Amino acid sequence: MQKNTVDVRNPRGATRRRRSPLVGKIALGLAVVCAAVDASAFAVFVGGDTTFAFGICFVTVFLTLVAAVLGFIAAVGSLGRWYGAIGVVVAFLANPVILIVLIVIVAPELLTDMGGSGG
Repeated sequence: MQKNTVDVRNPRGATRRRRSPLVGKIALGLAVVCAAVDASAFAVFVGGDTTFAFGICFVTVFLTLVAAVLGFIAAVGSLGRWYGAIGVVVAFLANPVILIVLIVIVAPELLTDMGGSGG
């Protein structure tokens, strides 16, 4: 190698190891599972068992929080950035509290038909 030259054969960034997207995939998977469990809680509620549906929703709230935190960590820490970001959005939308607020704002007439009265 000659004096006053730069060695470009092995740049510093080439040895950098790629991070595993496992955390983001876990966050997305957990968020999708939460959405499915929330849908089943809605079906149980429409069926008339409000106590069991409330219990399912209570558990789902905490699971969506876990999925959102994992997704945020994945998105910020480059541990499956896109999986984590999509996981945060799905977890946010699968949260039963957010769903109730959205129903109240978007379609409040749906709430008058619910409640298990069975007319």
